[in-house]
Order: sequence, then C-alpha cells, then structure tokens
Amino acid sequence: MKTSRSCLSFFATALVVALLSGCGNSDLPSTSSVKGHVTYEGKPLADAMVIFSRGSRRMAEGEIALGRTDADGNFELTTHVSGQADVKGAVPSNYEVSISKKVPPKGISEADYQARVDAVNKASEEGSSVAPGKEPPPLVELLPRDVSVPGSSKLTAEVKSNETNDFKFDL
Repeated sequence: MKTSRSCLSFFATALVVALLSGCGNSDLPSTSSVKGHVTYEGKPLADAMVIFSRGSRRMAEGEIALGRTDADGNFELTTHVSGQADVKGAVPSNYEVSISKKVPPKGISEADYQARVDAVNKASEEGSSVAPGKEPPPLVELLPRDVSVPGSSKLTAEVKSNETNDFKFDL
C-alpha cells in the first residue's frame, strides 16, 4: 500500500508542478506592458474602450489588445488569445488604435438612462417586462468615426519590446 500511495503522491506532485509551470500556455504570445491616458476635449475620458488591433485582427493570434479607461482616463491593455488565456500587455508591433465611448442619446441624462437599465434588470429578475417606451434606448457613439471605428481610425501606436509603452491620446 505504501508503494501505491507513494506513486500517487509522486504523480499528484508532478501534475501540480506541470500546471504551475504553465506547460499548457507555451503557445501564448510574448507581450510588452502597455498603458496610457485618454482625454476628450481636454478632460479625462472615463469608461471608454481602447482597442489596439493589427494584421487581420485575429484574436487567436494575439492581434487585438483591449483596455477600458478608469475615471481618470487611464488604461492598461490585455491581449485575449482565443479561448486560451488573457495576457497582460500587447504583442510588440504597429497597431491601429480605436477608442470608443458609448453614451445615452441626447435628451436622456446618465442618471435617467441608468434608472431605465435598472428597471429592465429588475423586471427581468422578477420574470416580467417594463412598459413600452420605458426601456433604455440604444447607446450612441460619443467620438467621431475616424477615432472610434476599427478599420477607420486614424490613431496609431507602436508597441516596443522591453520598453515603457505609455501612450497619450488627446481627442
């Protein structure tokens, strides 16, 4: 019995070591840290999506890196590699950058829009629906197309290996 337990213990230890060493993630691309700051009309742009894309924009090949700005307009990128993993940073390369900020349509305040979203969520949890006309309308893009649409953006960035990649985008 001691021999069987020793074998099981050995294999369990080997499995843990293999998992901790990342043997399953050897296909992940090498990335460099990327951070930055976004302003719009001279003020920090909060809650905006920052997208770095290159090549044919294949997520599985690390050709897209994403980040979201915080309340101060700061962001850090993460590269999503298919279903395998998320890797901090971006693969060193030249990128097209798009920045998107969705807002409620004119005539609806952020607070009113959020109240409508909350009402829909509550109704959904209760198995009912909200009255027609009380649901939130679709959000609209705040930023112009030449900044916000991948494939149409005029913004670019070069992510370099083993360097500080800190980008400023003043829109």
